[in-house]
Amino acid sequence: MILTNRELFLLIICTVFYITLFIVVMQNSRRKIQLLQSRLDNIHAMQKMAVIEPRQDVSTLFSSPVYLRIKKNLAEGRSLAESDWGELAESVNNVYNGFSEKLYSLYNMSDQDYRVSLLIKIRIQPKDIATLTAHSKESVASTRSRLYQKVFGKKGSTKDWDDFVLSI
Repeated sequence: MILTNRELFLLIICTVFYITLFIVVMQNSRRKIQLLQSRLDNIHAMQKMAVIEPRQDVSTLFSSPVYLRIKKNLAEGRSLAESDWGELAESVNNVYNGFSEKLYSLYNMSDQDYRVSLLIKIRIQPKDIATLTAHSKESVASTRSRLYQKVFGKKGSTKDWDDFVLSI
């Protein structure tokens, strides 16, 4: 069988295309594997640190002005003001050294992701998290399970994410 110049040219183009496609897919897979490995390394490092002991008595957090405002807002069915979020983050980080940095080192969180995690850390119930963040209960549940999947690279329940946040 003799190939014409045109058939030979098409064969070469197709071969180059498939080789290029193969290389791109392999590089993309390698990049994803490296990202997941980096996340796992961060998680393992955190687990080796064990449960972080609070720098201050946790009761100071639960008697803080921002926590009392959170409880008041819940009683009134209102979401938190923007200024309350900053104050809450500061209070949590004062009690749990480096909490925010540890979360952000695992995954580049949105404001919603971070706020849900903050509220989990201070043991606010999911239905109340929905009220405080002005989102639905389903949205909060989705955020929690999605975060677990993004950080750990596998499916997990909402409780799995809560347990992890409470452990750091």
